Amino acid sequence: MANPLLEVKDLDVSYGDIHVLWDVSLSVEEGTIVALVGANGAGKTTLLKTVSGLMHARKGEITLSGEPIQHLRAQEIVDRGVIHVPEGRRLFASLTVMENLRLGAYLPRTRPLFAESLERVFSLFPVLKDRKEQKAGTLSGGEQQMLAIGRAVMAHPRLVMLDEPSLGLSPILVKTIFQLISTLNEQKTTILLVEQNVNQALKIAHQAYVLKNGKIVMCGRGCDLLVNEEVCKAYIGERARKPNG
Repeated sequence: MANPLLEVKDLDVSYGDIHVLWDVSLSVEEGTIVALVGANGAGKTTLLKTVSGLMHARKGEITLSGEPIQHLRAQEIVDRGVIHVPEGRRLFASLTVMENLRLGAYLPRTRPLFAESLERVFSLFPVLKDRKEQKAGTLSGGEQQMLAIGRAVMAHPRLVMLDEPSLGLSPILVKTIFQLISTLNEQKTTILLVEQNVNQALKIAHQAYVLKNGKIVMCGRGCDLLVNEEVCKAYIGERARKPNG
């Protein structure tokens, strides 16, 4: 059996003396959406930061296509195609949409693919083409999130890690963002999704993990967890228990 694209094994992570993640293991198969859900403070963002090299584990292993990456610097992990879209979008507000997109393709391996990647971004997010000379800081919240994801696409990613992409958006824009994430995945992009909107995340996820107090407490297919009584009670609410609800 082939190695998963990303595999995390027995990961422990701390902030100083504060233990945040305990023996966390998960895998992301190529071409899938994997959701990591849980309450605030569960350790979801910490896990993404550790995978992307912004934090270092006390123990455990992280592999990309079987290659250990936990000891690499963040820029080396990016160069291998792991692209992290952080919570809060972190755009360059004073730069234009096009300038932000150009920064996404700064790596030598991505520069020859610039035109192809830009066409893909504008196909996914036509509004960005219309706003390409507009300052990123003047975009709406939904448009800024599209730009953050678009900038990740410009890096020609093997894996995109999205941290709370629906945070602060209206219900209509939340649905739009999740539809766009599904479309991105249909174009063969592998996605690791951290999201507090558990209902929407599980609807689009092929596989999902529930993180509670720094530990994986449940995993399974997204559609199965969506109707799991314990998950519904803790994270979704009774009204969401219908598969089409």
